[in-house]
Amino acid sequence: MKLLRIRAALLALATLAFGSVAQAETVTYDNPKVGSNPLDLCLSWGEGCGKPAADAWCVNNGFTESVGHAVAENIGLSTPTRLISNGAVCDQEMCDGISQVTCSRPDPEEQTYNKPKFMGNRLDYCAVWGGGCGAEAATLFCQAEGWATAKDFVIAEDIGASSPTRVISTGAVCDQGFCDGFKEITCGN
Repeated sequence: MKLLRIRAALLALATLAFGSVAQAETVTYDNPKVGSNPLDLCLSWGEGCGKPAADAWCVNNGFTESVGHAVAENIGLSTPTRLISNGAVCDQEMCDGISQVTCSRPDPEEQTYNKPKFMGNRLDYCAVWGGGCGAEAATLFCQAEGWATAKDFVIAEDIGASSPTRVISTGAVCDQGFCDGFKEITCGN
């Protein structure tokens, strides 16, 4: 029971240090278009403006939602915009478009971290001094990054003297030649 409490405390500490979620994939597009026209700021005439129109464009392009967009004001007269909902063209001076949109989709199935770090140092190969080495330390790291588990990892042996390592449970630094770290960790769900 005591070991379970220690592991829970380690996970809580690691989560605080690293954050709690893996990063979703995001891509930013300049000058998004509907057909050959710039994307209008609104879904339909004067309604669903801003994020709803950006969301619809992102969904149509294989993403889940928009996480940001930039507005091009009063461009309709010189560069007519097109409504994404029905394809109507807005060619009046007052028509606004979206000049940039950032789209997001759920996390990929897995992510590989090269030379993973903890609190500014290379991650130590052990979860605690001399214990929980390898899979346990890698899994704690992955969980702190928002993943379920470590799918794979590669040891980086004897790196402490040139690249001090930091233990994920306590934050202690190991700066001796015998200290091991990770060359890479692959996390997944």
